[in-house]
Amino acid sequence: MKRFGTFEGVFTPSILAILGVIMYLRLGWVVGNTGLLGAMAIIVIANLIALATALSMSSIVTNIRIGAGGAYSIIAKSLGLEIGGAIGIPLYLSQAFSIAFYITGFTIAWTGVFPGHPAVMVSAITWAVLLAISFISAKLAFRIQYFIMAVIGFSLLSFFLGRGADVQQVNLFSGLRVTSFWTAFAIFFPAVTGFLAGAGMSGELKDPRKSIPAGTLSAIALGFVIYVTVAFWFARNASPEALAGNTGIIVDIARWKWLMIGGIMGATLSSALSMFVVSPRTLLALGRHEIIPFSRAFSKVNERREPGVAIIFTSLLVLAILLLGSLDGTAVLITMFFLITYGMINMSVFIEQIIGITSFRPSFKIPVVVSFLGALGCAVTMFLVNALFTVVAVAVIVVVYVILVRREMLTHGPDVRSGLLQFISEITARAASRLPYHPKIWKPNLLVPVEAPGEWKNLLQFVSEVSLPRGRIIAFNVMTDKDTVEKKESLAKRRDKLEGLIAPLKEKGIFVSSAIIQSPDFLTGASNIMEMMPALFFPSNVLFLTIGENDKKDLDIKDIIEKAAKESLGIIVLKLHPKMAFGEKKMINLWIREKSPNINLAVLVALQLEKNWDCGFRVIQVVESGAEVERVQNYITRLKELMRMPSGTELKVLVGGFQKALDEAPAADINIFGMPESIVTGFIRETQKKTNT
Repeated sequence: MKRFGTFEGVFTPSILAILGVIMYLRLGWVVGNTGLLGAMAIIVIANLIALATALSMSSIVTNIRIGAGGAYSIIAKSLGLEIGGAIGIPLYLSQAFSIAFYITGFTIAWTGVFPGHPAVMVSAITWAVLLAISFISAKLAFRIQYFIMAVIGFSLLSFFLGRGADVQQVNLFSGLRVTSFWTAFAIFFPAVTGFLAGAGMSGELKDPRKSIPAGTLSAIALGFVIYVTVAFWFARNASPEALAGNTGIIVDIARWKWLMIGGIMGATLSSALSMFVVSPRTLLALGRHEIIPFSRAFSKVNERREPGVAIIFTSLLVLAILLLGSLDGTAVLITMFFLITYGMINMSVFIEQIIGITSFRPSFKIPVVVSFLGALGCAVTMFLVNALFTVVAVAVIVVVYVILVRREMLTHGPDVRSGLLQFISEITARAASRLPYHPKIWKPNLLVPVEAPGEWKNLLQFVSEVSLPRGRIIAFNVMTDKDTVEKKESLAKRRDKLEGLIAPLKEKGIFVSSAIIQSPDFLTGASNIMEMMPALFFPSNVLFLTIGENDKKDLDIKDIIEKAAKESLGIIVLKLHPKMAFGEKKMINLWIREKSPNINLAVLVALQLEKNWDCGFRVIQVVESGAEVERVQNYITRLKELMRMPSGTELKVLVGGFQKALDEAPAADINIFGMPESIVTGFIRETQKKTNT
């Protein structure tokens, strides 16, 4: 059941998380260290990043059904569960760190009023109270926040009506500079992370498409105005020394100190409560998508529709952080985690904008420069804040992503990753088409006609060994009119057979695709495929054919080869040994002849097999008389160097003509010959019998 509207579900938790511990206990310190101008710059930069992210988020939630999980759900539905999970885990951790951060701020405020109370005890009691409220009901938590909002409002009124002991002319540039600008930025930045609190309730909003943009943007706008005003009032009423040396100076400036103390406690408590409600819901969404261990437990809700297990786990994690962390150290960690999340939200929208997919039609439109600058700003800021931690954080995300990819997530939803890759491919293909082709960039991209899919299992394995590691394969089958009438086989069934045949190659990471062509006869269908090749972004460059024991299809093979030659395709014809197939794959004989028009393809195919079989390699050339041996030996030696053949390549010159050489040829598992321009299939069969390979 959808329970919350814009004000209660988005604006209230967002503004209360924004007006939190940073405003009360750290903004004065920022002004004292960087001066008013530096503090304004920090406030503006942080809010611009938050605004760009909020605009991107608002755009994307008006284009999809976001569901539970807030920012995680946005990223997962745009870029896929694997990327969503890689980002969602640090997002959840940042939310848990935020709870500890706010509880620590509350403890500082409390012990400032009651110095006799042990800080550990105060933090533990606060933690327990927040756990109880969030476990009972999110509705109760939000109702408590109305009271806290009133207290915060009165505390700000008390602050602006107060006067510091050191009222002065505002100096824009005065600041102690005891810490760097970006360190101060990192400590301040959690102040603007609160706007995700409202988005985190996405699964329980009555109308998330309306509530998230309206509630989030209004909270950011109001928060910005308040922070700028408070920063100015700090600079007006206290010296840099006082601001930097007394983190609780806001109490001293306020007209009614007890009201300000109540505001500090209320703000920190409400911020912690917001995240205590939101973070288990992120964990709930991660569990429902089976991203994390024990997903089934985390994906459950109790009878009050609260994620009970996720709340308990989150509370224990927060307790551990409280025992180990410090306020400023935690702030830097939160900054990095949230910046990663913000950057990916902006990147998600930027990708959907630039690839031009029709399905991206948000009712809340933003210029593409907003999402781009938002993503760029997050990335640059991360490195400026802490370059080492940025590298580590990105590395962790990559590792998590790789793990999730290898798990092969079963619950794939629609995402734009394939669209992005196609977009990149289109750009690079257009650029490549304007450049001249050179044989240096050749790699095997095979066009393979598969007549009977059931008989091709071993042959496709060999084709993959010619193609690995970076080649491509297009396997096609022609379904003739005769097949339809005699075999009564449907097109869908034939397609399933072909897909099943190439599935093992895809699992090896080979770029392989398939097609079924309906045609009156095989030759017409194969011709149509070859004619279509030049129009593809990634056309095939080699036609791979096989010949059988009998010659009943030789005429068709000859016609196909002639057609392939007209289309400028290289041609490989395989005659398989009927019993031994490819033998033990331990030795290759490459037969060459001087001035052969097709020596390059023969050498390249042989080298591909040598690398993938990890076998011996022998180059053979035939001469008519012994007088030619020395010259030919020198030729193939130079050829070995020029072609960069393996160092262990054996060079052999056979004397006495080709037919005699076939009888005396050293044993090998495969013999590779450069074919004459006029293909004689009978000659190929005879040669295969003589070499017995």
